[in-house]
Amino acid sequence: MATLGSKFKTKQMPWHANMTELNHLGAALIAKPTVFEGKMNQLFSAQNYYSDNPLSSIAWTSGAEKVVTTNEWEWKMTGADTKPLIVIENVEPVANTTLGQGRTTFKIKLDENWFVAGDVISPGTAGQRYQCRIMEEPQRHGNGWVYIVRLVSDDFKAFLPVSLVQPGQQWAKLYSTYEEGASQDGSTQYSAPLTLRNSLGKFRKKYMVTDYAAEEVLAVKIADSKGGYHDSWIKYAEVEYWRQWYRELERAYWYNRKAKSIEGSTGRSVDSFSGIHEQLEDSHVHYYTDLTAKLIEEFLLDIFYSRVKPGSGRKIKVFTGEYGMLIFNRAMNDLVEKRGWMIAGQNFNPIQKASSEYNSNAYAVGYQFVKYIMHNGAELELVHNPLYDDRSIHFEIDPVTGYPVESMRFTFLDFSGGEGTSNVQLVTKKDGYKFGYVNGLVGPYGPAKGGQMSHSGEYYSMHVSKECGVHIDDITKCGELILKRNVGF
Repeated sequence: MATLGSKFKTKQMPWHANMTELNHLGAALIAKPTVFEGKMNQLFSAQNYYSDNPLSSIAWTSGAEKVVTTNEWEWKMTGADTKPLIVIENVEPVANTTLGQGRTTFKIKLDENWFVAGDVISPGTAGQRYQCRIMEEPQRHGNGWVYIVRLVSDDFKAFLPVSLVQPGQQWAKLYSTYEEGASQDGSTQYSAPLTLRNSLGKFRKKYMVTDYAAEEVLAVKIADSKGGYHDSWIKYAEVEYWRQWYRELERAYWYNRKAKSIEGSTGRSVDSFSGIHEQLEDSHVHYYTDLTAKLIEEFLLDIFYSRVKPGSGRKIKVFTGEYGMLIFNRAMNDLVEKRGWMIAGQNFNPIQKASSEYNSNAYAVGYQFVKYIMHNGAELELVHNPLYDDRSIHFEIDPVTGYPVESMRFTFLDFSGGEGTSNVQLVTKKDGYKFGYVNGLVGPYGPAKGGQMSHSGEYYSMHVSKECGVHIDDITKCGELILKRNVGF
């Protein structure tokens, strides 16, 4: 393992007598587990162990963390102050196919008591051609509300097509109008906040090291605030343990599903939470067969339209697998070719001199698109998620490419939040992180030489427990593009 001139300098080396308990990375921070976890996260990030865990890496480096004191937490998401109502059924006689003709009133049955007399509503046709004024207060009728309306028109022959009052048709309020001396008032709708809830999951892991296990250690020099370094170390077997631990947590952040009915060996409920994918099931989800720049543009427009002002705040990260990165690059190349763009730059040259044992005059060619800057200030940044490429957990293979279908999933996460917070956060319970050693005739600092032991075996074990979860404050700012082929699970 190469030595790095960053926050951490590391070196893999054999065990020796100077590797004492006092300068062991865990022992030095045993009294502050959260500090230890932070140092471990930084160490793994510096050594690219964390490259397999992009969400954790972004959260730890950007401070996108949330600490809670209970196993569940709630938050509110403000809803819209306007919304369309849905036609439940056509309550007009079947023979009446020219609704409102002759300046007459007619009935529309909608799903909620939302509008009042004087409100002008419309089915949203082009140019708002058809508008109806509500003439009376709505009346309850079975599973909906009946509105008495009249067309806003002086044309005696004008009528509303009956297709616009069929079940599923949407109607929305435009404005309110009244006569001189009226005592009525138009309706005022308030944005009703939605209360959302998620919970923590509890994760545990242990490993055992025998007296004959490999004695290699990872020597660590930790930089302090004054520019100096402090010597520390950690068993290389522990490094592998932590690598697997963080990988499993990353899997949970993405794939964990909330359930309360599963009981553990103690008879108590097994804690779990809604991961990224489960939370996004209620956001913008679209299935595709062919990834194109147009598809990406329209998908992002669906997320940002009428929510984020053009020109600002339209930045989003998209997580995908290696094959997803390939087809993204192809989509961008197609866009460049179709529009006849030319790639420019001071130091850019797609054709460069290369060294080769096969030819003394060898060249290399190529480049890769990793960002897409679109209209109205929208900006997309590509992030590789190795978890989507993991064949050890993804067995559904795309018959066209031969790669896991998951490798072509695109998960769009908008990290921008309000008041300096992140829209996507990792959640940890206060004091919910614990770890420690169980020693036998051998311990993490060498063989036992007297003192207390927990067992007589010539091995020691390490145990870690963490209560954590993931939080998306506003899922409407996120979404997913999922490959359509072989979707049937």
